[in-house]
Amino acid sequence: MAKTIGSIAIALLLFAAPAGAVCTKTGTVTSSSTQIAPANDINGIEGRHYMLIQNTGTSNPMNVAIGSSNAAATSDLYLGPGASWVMTMQGLKMVPGGDVAAISTAGTTYSFCDW
Repeated sequence: MAKTIGSIAIALLLFAAPAGAVCTKTGTVTSSSTQIAPANDINGIEGRHYMLIQNTGTSNPMNVAIGSSNAAATSDLYLGPGASWVMTMQGLKMVPGGDVAAISTAGTTYSFCDW
């Protein structure tokens, strides 16, 4: 029984998904396009596995663009107050590694996480 539990514990450690998401980017988005993350912000040869963008504001929406050369527009992906956008790696296809920019005509706050 102890061997079985030990084997299971070792297997869980070996096959567990890495905990590498970093959620340290926060800030304010205004009526001018704001860069949230630069292109290819993940170091190393691999691209993004995961990306989360949150509109942490409580009253104003924002629009988000990936790979826009920091030119988000009001026609880009809409995130209402408190809304989130999550992208994850699908099979061998990575999340886009381009810059991430946002705009909010009335102003709001954001949080950005990626790995």
